[in-house]
Amino acid sequence: MKKTSTKKAAAPAARKAQPEPKKANVLLQRTDKIVTKDNGTLLKIFGPSYKVSAILNEAMNEARAAETGLPVAKVLEVLKIREHWCIRREWIEGETLADVMASDKKHLAKYLKQFVAIQCEIFSKTSERMGNLADKLDKQISASPLPRETRYDLHMKLQSFPRGKSLCHGDFNPTNVIITPKGDWRVIDWSHVRLGDPLADVARTYLLFWLSGHVMAAEKYMELACEALKAKLPDVQKWLPIVAAAESSREQTPKNHELLLHWASVVDIE
Repeated sequence: MKKTSTKKAAAPAARKAQPEPKKANVLLQRTDKIVTKDNGTLLKIFGPSYKVSAILNEAMNEARAAETGLPVAKVLEVLKIREHWCIRREWIEGETLADVMASDKKHLAKYLKQFVAIQCEIFSKTSERMGNLADKLDKQISASPLPRETRYDLHMKLQSFPRGKSLCHGDFNPTNVIITPKGDWRVIDWSHVRLGDPLADVARTYLLFWLSGHVMAAEKYMELACEALKAKLPDVQKWLPIVAAAESSREQTPKNHELLLHWASVVDIE
């Protein structure tokens, strides 16, 4: 009886083993998440630190983004593999806009203009059943390592900003835009999508360019985005401390962490 009991106790631990896709097919691997190509589809495998509700909500938000008519990678199914929740998506052939830009640096302005046009098309959409970006930013500010006084100032600042109802990707950068062999575009990774003020999403994209080391591209992007949205630069800049504080709640390199805390601390940026 004791031997039987021991075997049963060991079984659950074995079932928690991380799925092991072929290394050649792995596109991204982090501590608790794997993205891989699987039988002509894209499979995102989540580890135990991810709440089931968050995974299901991610799939729902991506489905809602697709329902707006935007050309996105469609969610095919949500499933479990060896006790790990997974999202399977449509596989999109092509190159990321980041790779295209890196291989043709002479035409950076042209690609950035296309990039901004795609983002503006996203802003033109909305959804009735999607959360608001301001609520997410508020929670992230609370989780940031900033001093309590700074977090309080940012919370108050955020409350004075317009909430907006435009579709905001939440992680809009050239690695999430795929250019197909036919020249069409597809936007992927909608896990952070919310409704909100387009200028908040522009501020975050500007910040992502900076954090990736592409400062010149960041400044040109900001110029083109303001022009396309007919927005004034200070109106975008006022969002920078908010999005920087929110971004600081996530894992960062020491250099980027320091940069984010600096930006987040400048509450009255002009």
